[in-house]
Amino acid sequence: MKKINLVLSSLLFIAFFAACSSSDGDNQAPAIKLIAPTEGAKLQIGKDVHFDMEVADNEKVASYKVDIHNNFDNHQHSRANKEEKPFSFNKSWPVNQKQAKIHHHEIVIPEGVKAGNYHLMVFVTDEAGNESHVTRNIVLVTEGGEDHHHHHEGE
Repeated sequence: MKKINLVLSSLLFIAFFAACSSSDGDNQAPAIKLIAPTEGAKLQIGKDVHFDMEVADNEKVASYKVDIHNNFDNHQHSRANKEEKPFSFNKSWPVNQKQAKIHHHEIVIPEGVKAGNYHLMVFVTDEAGNESHVTRNIVLVTEGGEDHHHHHEGE
């Protein structure tokens, strides 16, 4: 009887594993090509951010999220002085397409935030919940930042 139970348990495990890894289960994370901002980009305080990215998935990209936070002390996150106002940003946007070219200027770095080193992270999630991310080291500057004039296709 123990052999039969062991065989039945093994067959159930194999059937469950096969069902979870079948072709109708999406386990492939989406692809991200973050074009701008580039690694080390200097972004000017008081201006918008030129955001340009291509995403694709084998099924459908559900959404993407942009998270910007300071990296003043290499993530030891000690307390800042009261007069310092580190910039932080966290927002998600829907995509609902198999592939998309995303271009916008919706991220604005307000006046009065602390200049310095920041991380810009982009998380892309597909409909099955698979996620990919890209991280850029950026620098917020008060003047002389990245040239904000850029060419759009078709202009």
